[in-house]
Amino acid sequence: MGGQIRRLPDGPREADGDAVEVGSGIRAPRGVWTFGEDTPRRFDDHVAGSIPAYAECHELVVDIADQLVPPGGRCYDLGCSTGALTARLAGLLAPRGAEVIGVDREPGMIKAATERCSGLASVRFEVSALEDANIETADLAVCFYTLQFVPRRQRQAVLTRIHRALAPAGALILFEKILAPTAHAQDLSVGVYSDFKRRRGFTDDEIAAKARSLRGVLQPLPAEQNDAMLRRGGFTELVRVFRWMIFDGVIAYASPVPAQPRPDR
Repeated sequence: MGGQIRRLPDGPREADGDAVEVGSGIRAPRGVWTFGEDTPRRFDDHVAGSIPAYAECHELVVDIADQLVPPGGRCYDLGCSTGALTARLAGLLAPRGAEVIGVDREPGMIKAATERCSGLASVRFEVSALEDANIETADLAVCFYTLQFVPRRQRQAVLTRIHRALAPAGALILFEKILAPTAHAQDLSVGVYSDFKRRRGFTDDEIAAKARSLRGVLQPLPAEQNDAMLRRGGFTELVRVFRWMIFDGVIAYASPVPAQPRPDR
């Protein structure tokens, strides 16, 4: 019926200690999402089907990096998972002598990323949680759907530390799953997103199981709260570069961007 928003079924409940199918052959142990276990082996297919415009946003990040990272510079991929984006950044930036550093808390992800980038110069990886990572001076940091997995109480400190590590002309590219501004908008967004996943082959049971597995693991905030944290962290100018319902991307500049002279007419 018109005007109604479909809600997902709760799906089958698994007995304690059992894993549940959340799509792409990934099983969440005890019904709780993890980036460890067997997830790295199947992660690329799963995330490409789970995040709207995933490949296009990778391309967007690479295009932004092309503009912002100078010769001899440094770029971080914070929460690099299997290194898909890291490899593209390294392929672009290595010819100009720039270093790319991928950071992830899961050794299995870092192993996959290291293997993927084995033939690329000027790229290295570190096993570390984002909240504990040692971030050296950099021209660009990328958090591609990563900060949302950091405990909320630690996110402000993470953003402040990233800002302090950035060069004066540096920037952070932050992509996050967010909460819609109202309950109705959130329900609408979840319904549209569920249809998106169905079209990519996920079953209702898998969609419901994945949503349950992320409770307490992925904790999104409204875009306005993310923006406020960025500003409190020292970022001076925010430029929104992507929005798909409850998926959001922004460039946060470490310092004010100087005005460019207008060309003569």
